Amino acid sequence: MEAVRRRLKMYRALDNEHRLRIVLTLASRPGLSFNELAGELGLERGLLAYHLAVLKNAGLVELKYERRSKKLTKYYLTKDGVKVLKELGLL
Repeated sequence: MEAVRRRLKMYRALDNEHRLRIVLTLASRPGLSFNELAGELGLERGLLAYHLAVLKNAGLVELKYERRSKKLTKYYLTKDGVKVLKELGLL
């Protein structure tokens, strides 16, 4: 029953145009930084941060910290995120 609840939470998170665009963008271009993602989607930073938090909480998106000259956050789909997009026929 818990697995069903988790899957439903993922589907509910995708029931939003902005969040669906975010995961589709990350599916085609994994490892984008927050600023790259904001520019790519044309979303205001606060709105993007909110939607990324929803996707992260649903288990669809994960972030990784990378250090070059400064600390960058890169965003990726989780394995479950990829699986859900395949189930929906989006990958």
